[in-house]
Amino acid sequence: MIDIAESEVDGLHPDGLTSLASAAKLYDVSPATLRRRWAKGLFPRPVKIPSETPDKAPNFFKNSDLIEYNKSLQYIDTETA
Repeated sequence: MIDIAESEVDGLHPDGLTSLASAAKLYDVSPATLRRRWAKGLFPRPVKIPSETPDKAPNFFKNSDLIEYNKSLQYIDTETA
């Protein structure tokens, strides 16, 4: 399960974008982990920002998607589980 402090996501502007690298740091996972999770439908899909080389267009996440995803997470209290 991805672990993130709510205050970190609360600090995101809902209309902004977050890079793949920044999202990976935010959730304390590697970019490859996020790629695997969005490929399986377990994490929001990024949007590609147009670039001169379409096959290398950078991935960005809509902050509103990250905020919504974070709200959907169910935290398990390991002391009572």
